[in-house]
Amino acid sequence: MAAPSRVVRIGVVADSHVGECLPSLPPEVGERLAGVDLILHAGDITDVAVLRHLGRIAPVVAVQGDHDRDGGIVLPRSRVVRAGGRRIGLTHGRRLRAVEMAAALASLATGEPRLLGFHRALRSRFAKVDCIVHGHLHIPLCRVVGGVLVFSPGAVYVPEGDPGYGTGPGARAYLRFRRHQASEMREPAVGLIEVGPDRLVASILPLAMDRPPRVVGAV
Repeated sequence: MAAPSRVVRIGVVADSHVGECLPSLPPEVGERLAGVDLILHAGDITDVAVLRHLGRIAPVVAVQGDHDRDGGIVLPRSRVVRAGGRRIGLTHGRRLRAVEMAAALASLATGEPRLLGFHRALRSRFAKVDCIVHGHLHIPLCRVVGGVLVFSPGAVYVPEGDPGYGTGPGARAYLRFRRHQASEMREPAVGLIEVGPDRLVASILPLAMDRPPRVVGAV
């Protein structure tokens, strides 16, 4: 890892779903992450070619998503990475199915993300960290929980751009929920964390290159 005296730039990727939903990793991912020191992938890779592709940009640390075993990918569920003098927890974010169903129903009923303790649950998975990176929800989120920055950039794959996305009642309900979200919550994106002894800042990098990056959290 780079010396902790300087700021380390960490690219964040989540829910790429290549081979399952996307034919390949969009080229904009590489453009957005050019020059980073490290890349974290928060699961639902679904094709090991994604890791090879990202590895040509920077070293990659990845964790298991709930779709990855179908693609023959077996990785740790959680990892802790040291960079810039900080400790960063990495996990996908899946919870028990009953909890996820309850959160989904509450979100559909209100038209807003109702996470039912999601961030607290992630915080409980790691003992001493400065930041937690996750995916799974396909929407960008950034909150400070107990002094820890909990961050997801959203997803590389979003269903709005997929004409083959499911047509069943569950898929229709999910799309209806997403239509209530602001447009920036529904666009494909990756993330950037700038980390050092005196700096920990998270930004979202939309894959639409005409859209500017936006800082969403800092501790």
